[in-house]
Amino acid sequence: MSKDHCDNSSTAVLAFLAGTVVGAAIALLTAPKTGQETREMLADYGAELKERAKTLPDDFQEYKETAIERSKEMIAKGKELISRGTDLAAQGKDFLDEKKRTLSEAIEAGKVAMQEEREALAHKLEEKD
Repeated sequence: MSKDHCDNSSTAVLAFLAGTVVGAAIALLTAPKTGQETREMLADYGAELKERAKTLPDDFQEYKETAIERSKEMIAKGKELISRGTDLAAQGKDFLDEKKRTLSEAIEAGKVAMQEEREALAHKLEEKD
């Protein structure tokens, strides 16, 4: 779970609680009830809010566990990608080493062939003289 998702979830929970409180306040201010009825209603809202607040730690624990799990998955994926990259780099190095060796052999063979041609030419020139 991304940090933004956790932040959005936390914000949503807090917004919900704030909305509950604001809604209760508006209901109290606009309702034509007696003082006793209003106190009872406040007590009910308080009890309900208290019950909802009890579940918050569980909700946050769930978000935390999900975030930790997602982080572990991302770390494992990162390690896998690093391993694959390391393997590909090693393969690339081996490939370049092989091509370098082949090129060096071709250059050496060219030098030997050139030397042989020089000697053959030198020998032909000596024969003509």
